[in-house]
Amino acid sequence: MSAPSIELHLDMPGGFHSLGLDLDDEDRQEQLWSIAEEVWPHGTDFQREVTFHSYREMAELALTEKSFYAGFCLDETPDGRMTTASLIARLDPLDELDAELSARGLLEALSVNPNNTVEPIRVPAGPGVLVLCGLEWQSDPQDDTAPSLPLARADVYLPLPRMGRLLVLSLTTPSLPDLPFYVSLLSKTAHDLTVSSGSAADASPESGDEPRPTVADHVRGDFG
Repeated sequence: MSAPSIELHLDMPGGFHSLGLDLDDEDRQEQLWSIAEEVWPHGTDFQREVTFHSYREMAELALTEKSFYAGFCLDETPDGRMTTASLIARLDPLDELDAELSARGLLEALSVNPNNTVEPIRVPAGPGVLVLCGLEWQSDPQDDTAPSLPLARADVYLPLPRMGRLLVLSLTTPSLPDLPFYVSLLSKTAHDLTVSSGSAADASPESGDEPRPTVADHVRGDFG
């Protein structure tokens, strides 16, 4: 008797363009070019080509990391600023099939890095871990004087015991003031995910005292 099929249903945030990791190479190239045309409807061929090649590199890197989704958002805020973020989703092997123990182990392991802000979270699918950190993108890692760009990153780790997998959602943005907004989208994705053949996990969100209004606190509030 074969085991019942177990599927993950995950709705990615609106406004993100899929980079077509689920497509074959030819169809993926067509999709990436269509995104470049959408981003630069009145731009030059050079601008569209640069955008296309940037997205293609992102997609190839995501495939190398065994991600099943990669998306990119580029939009204008109501006050006229450009805002952008990237989102990657992958499923890693899960060694500990007790979700609570797995989440606790992740919390301890990820807290070792002093640059991480690590918080336990709970969504309907079960317990998980939220990690916030700051990064510095270097245009040339071999040259300390090369231009750099500060980035903010938010990672959500959700053990899915029925699948035997660890879901990892990674969002990165150079638009630092917009981090709480982007992570609210990430929170909705995590809250809405379902595993097709499993029973619902305890979805009671954990509540805490009202925090001070820092970026980490705003983000933490999205997850409960």
